[in-house]
Amino acid sequence: MSCIKKNYNKKIFTEAQNLSDQLIYCFLKDKNLRKIHVIRNSKLSKFKDNRIQYHLVNKNNSQNKVLKSLDTGDMVVIAPESERINIKIIKKLNKKFNLLNSSYDVHKLFSSKKKTYEILSKTKIPVVKIERKIATNSKFNYVTKPIYGAGSERINIIKPKSKIKNDENLIIQKYHEGTKGSFTMICKDKKVEVLSCSEQITGIKNKKIFQKGLIVGGLEKYRKDFQQISKKIMSKFSGLFGFVGVDIIKIKNIWHILEINPRFTSSILGIEKSYGYEAIKKITNLYLNKKIDKKRVKLKKITKVYFN
Repeated sequence: MSCIKKNYNKKIFTEAQNLSDQLIYCFLKDKNLRKIHVIRNSKLSKFKDNRIQYHLVNKNNSQNKVLKSLDTGDMVVIAPESERINIKIIKKLNKKFNLLNSSYDVHKLFSSKKKTYEILSKTKIPVVKIERKIATNSKFNYVTKPIYGAGSERINIIKPKSKIKNDENLIIQKYHEGTKGSFTMICKDKKVEVLSCSEQITGIKNKKIFQKGLIVGGLEKYRKDFQQISKKIMSKFSGLFGFVGVDIIKIKNIWHILEINPRFTSSILGIEKSYGYEAIKKITNLYLNKKIDKKRVKLKKITKVYFN
């Protein structure tokens, strides 16, 4: 589902469009798929395939009109955490459709970076600490982030002696230089399987941190670590379902969680090239047949994916 706002971050929007296109492509590779309905803004490009039925949103055909016209059935929601968009959409659609997403409560929890930190701290899962304030005598730089934000949206570097305005919509964390990455996993009924292990490609410009891309398979040597972390997460949050992305950073030789994204992430853009069709089949098998294939995927080659 896609909506376009005039003030929406163009980079994040492009990344989201690429993600949704790749997801459609993945499902179309399943020969047993008969029909897929895609709700999409009319300004966006479209795949040509007789199994796709598009429902286009524009100024004359609102998203609400489109949703009312659809029969009840399975639906996958792809929506950003920015401005709590995902929470609002999922809460609304839960009433009519069988959402193949994590539970509403899980989305509500992990959409908030503040709530994520608080709950992971209580469950003894290592997580990057949220600071109450910037220490003027600190040796660290700091970063500020929106509590509800997608990707690297509005992440700024702050010097220790800098003064910032109090903003209840932002969190403050120390800036750590450790290895940054993400792993993806598929979840169902307390079962979890790690799919990909990627290193993040980041950049800094005008005191803003942004993610330029991913090295998919770049952190494969840490798969056992990520599998252990995934099991800890799943044991505490059984409402997780489907494709889930976890952002992590290594601090003092221990992996700490930055974010848990209970939705499809941009890692899917390089999964097939890095891990083969078997990885894609694991995803479609879960969503179409409600089964987790236990066969472990193997890294075929490391792939760099850049977000334009």
